[in-house]
Amino acid sequence: MLHSDVSRHALCLLAAFSASTLVAGCADDEALPPHEGEPACTGWGDEAPADGVLELPRPTGPHPVGTQIRALTDSARGEEATEDPDDRRELMVQLFYPADPCGTGQLAPYLSPEEGDSRRTTGGLPAEDGFEARILTHARMGVPVAEDGAPHPVLLFSHGFGMLRADYTSLLEDLASHGFVVAAISHTYDSELTVFPDGRAVPFGSVVLTPAMDAPPEEIEAFTQAMGEHVAVWADDALFVLDELTAAAQDDPGGLLTGRLDLDRLGVLGHSYGGAMAAEVCARDDRFDAGLDIDGRLFGPQDGAGGRGLAQPFFIMLAADHPDDPSIDETYNALNGQGYRARVEDAAHLTFSDLPIVVEHFLGEGVLPELLGTLDPARAVEITNAYTRAFVQAHVRGEAAPLLDGPSPEYPEVTFEKRP
Repeated sequence: MLHSDVSRHALCLLAAFSASTLVAGCADDEALPPHEGEPACTGWGDEAPADGVLELPRPTGPHPVGTQIRALTDSARGEEATEDPDDRRELMVQLFYPADPCGTGQLAPYLSPEEGDSRRTTGGLPAEDGFEARILTHARMGVPVAEDGAPHPVLLFSHGFGMLRADYTSLLEDLASHGFVVAAISHTYDSELTVFPDGRAVPFGSVVLTPAMDAPPEEIEAFTQAMGEHVAVWADDALFVLDELTAAAQDDPGGLLTGRLDLDRLGVLGHSYGGAMAAEVCARDDRFDAGLDIDGRLFGPQDGAGGRGLAQPFFIMLAADHPDDPSIDETYNALNGQGYRARVEDAAHLTFSDLPIVVEHFLGEGVLPELLGTLDPARAVEITNAYTRAFVQAHVRGEAAPLLDGPSPEYPEVTFEKRP
């Protein structure tokens, strides 16, 4: 979410996608060159992507990446976004994990066909079908979890309000390549689209009504209050997913996660409203070792943990245009654990997602700078991934992370501070 301006994000960004002219090509089975030093049995080929195919930035870690998508139902909670009192809260969760280097499997699609349709049609303009198949990921579906390094530390991730979990694939794949199991949650009705295995495609239909751009102050205030209350739903989603992972670590029906998860090393992170979720679950549950908010106002019952003094190490990464934000300042200044705050020059709210790379590839440079920023998209991914990775390596895995010692000459775009 672009701070409180959901409507502008949805209309401007999705209209841009649907107005695109795309280059034909097929990415589903394109082979990739191997990572340096990667065992030959990973199955990576030697061919470059076909013309017109966008290859997402490659993961930088030593592990190949696997992925699996799961549908979960919380039978203990109703669904407040529907009128049927018998409806239960349903979620989709995508796992990204370090994979067995000898595992084989198809590369995962970046978007489902339904998600691609949503990106084309929400703006109301026709576009060529199939652009989503011309975005190349690096995660293979259903391959075994790596034995090397197991059990692996675990991260929960939440997307921005009205966005897709797929919008952060580059970050999630990179974390998995460095030995983390990441569970990326699609928060049904608060995501652009949630696609279930039975074919249901649930569009955005949040119970929180987004005000118009010219709404009076009292409507904006009511929206802010509603968002503060609604973050509890996302926190409940995350805690339910954590409980499901805890059970799967002991006895996963398909065997994928059994014995492979180290839930004594656990972190939570998110972009935008997902960052508010991260602060909220850290305040509510001491199972989490660390939390990270990527450019999100910290909505919450008490202004996103402001004044509650989070015990865990917490990192706040901000775009250059993030406005004066009492929720950020209050939370940062009240931290009882190690705190970090970074501001990235030339970054806008969506800089921290894959969208700048995808938009530049299909539409050209300089599109929607107020949403996507003017930082080079590949550089934006490098910075986002480097600081996120350093934080979780230090405070979830317990390894040294020199990047967190202070401002880095390697990343002059980043204004960095730490406390205490």
